[in-house]
Amino acid sequence: MSQSTRTAGQWWTAKGESTTVSLAKTRDLAIALLQQAGANDEDAAFIADIHLAKALQGDHERGMTMLVDQIRAARSGELRLTATVRVLRDHGATALVAADEGDSPKLVCRAAMHLAIRKAQEFGVGCVSAQAKAELLTPFIEQAVAAGMVTMILAQGIPLVAPYGGVTPLLGNAPVGWGIPAGRNPAVIADMSLTQTSAKGVVNAARQGEPVPPGFILDPEGHPTTDPSQFVDPQWLQQGKTVARGSLVPIGDSHKSYALVFVAGLLTSMLAGGDFAWQLGNDAPAPGKFSSVFIVIDPAAFGDRDAMLARVDEYIEHLRGSQRREGVPQILYPGERSQALKRSRAKADALELPVEQYAALVALRGGFR
Repeated sequence: MSQSTRTAGQWWTAKGESTTVSLAKTRDLAIALLQQAGANDEDAAFIADIHLAKALQGDHERGMTMLVDQIRAARSGELRLTATVRVLRDHGATALVAADEGDSPKLVCRAAMHLAIRKAQEFGVGCVSAQAKAELLTPFIEQAVAAGMVTMILAQGIPLVAPYGGVTPLLGNAPVGWGIPAGRNPAVIADMSLTQTSAKGVVNAARQGEPVPPGFILDPEGHPTTDPSQFVDPQWLQQGKTVARGSLVPIGDSHKSYALVFVAGLLTSMLAGGDFAWQLGNDAPAPGKFSSVFIVIDPAAFGDRDAMLARVDEYIEHLRGSQRREGVPQILYPGERSQALKRSRAKADALELPVEQYAALVALRGGFR
């Protein structure tokens, strides 16, 4: 799969044979399996669409692999595909929500974003913290921009990053996201971690015995390496769990990028009452309490909504039309490529998947039919 068929940040790909299947039929199967595992119709569609969107972008680790893993977890009783969301604190434009242990974090985060949107509609701004793990941020960003809202999301993750000058992975990779609705153009959607790469790519490389590009990871002594087994613990990987023994490198590998990772992790835990990243590892003696923060702003609270969306278009189009370096076909804005990939492949009803991953989904149905 060429780089042009993936999102800009995805340097990894899956080895082996691929197959192209109908998106609609695969979605129907995924929804049926999720319903069978305990999800209602609406929640099953929501969860399936999150992972199929990733698969449409060519990110199969967070696409089909995560979808199959969640269905298996729900069947085993490790995960409930429901969420009993409780509001622990409610004060004006802010709130704190939580759910029962084992409830689907995706559904908890969807409820938190919904509440943040409602508060923004009332107060002009809403900030809702959730004691839940926002594994993937784009669906919640899309939830906000569909309501015409600007949003920012902070999320806590497992320990993957050493403090600047240190060697022990104690910090999460600081997943952050922004969404800004536009007028003529698709929304601006920035969903990223504040490290040179996500852990999923390194884990994929470790499984396939491939090197990682230079500058992405450090070994357990803090030295640069391209060997993914120096970052991820191979014994835990055999159990399907990511435990870092090295470190992901913050964006730019400087004290400034470390500061961003530091602050994002601290604010997320502080505002949601969740555990710190070093208490959330897959090798921790007890399950930790993840946290996420959803901030929503109603543009109409600051002026005419249509005029503001027109300003977003002007901003996008001025940059898109600026002079390009030699060999650069076009200037993109955040989220443009990933949204275009999803639209074009969905329109064609074509989903390209590794054969092994598609077989894993079909096997959950009880065999190929």
